[in-house]
Amino acid sequence: EINDRLELVIPHGKLVVGQAYCPNGCSLMAPARRIHGHPAIHLRATYQQRSGSIYLDPVCGLHDNISEIEVPPREVVEFACPYCGISLDDPDVTCSECAGSMFALRLPEGAHVEACRRNGCPGHRLRVITGEQLMQRLFDSLGMDSIL
Repeated sequence: EINDRLELVIPHGKLVVGQAYCPNGCSLMAPARRIHGHPAIHLRATYQQRSGSIYLDPVCGLHDNISEIEVPPREVVEFACPYCGISLDDPDVTCSECAGSMFALRLPEGAHVEACRRNGCPGHRLRVITGEQLMQRLFDSLGMDSIL
């Protein structure tokens, strides 16, 4: 079996997240809160028992985020949907920059944006999966007995 891999290099500031969702399907876009002229991505951030809204820069590669809570550089933050409260942490993925844990946002068409939970770490990536990969993950997670 041959596994083809396509890797795109997109310059910072050239890709904008226009739609993002939590695992339960809640829209995370905040049209009233704009960064660089685009709706920000609204999440709930928690650090040492303090929680508040954070608005992430939707322009990939730029980090002009707006946060209601102070988080020192290099500290790890937990992220959740501000509407339903589901965790956005992705325990199966580690950051290629610092080896820390990541969080993930769902995008249209099965794509994901994964970013490091460590404040100030530039680690992030766009992951696009095919329908075939999505079905394989479903079979792997449920097992054949659950499907039949």
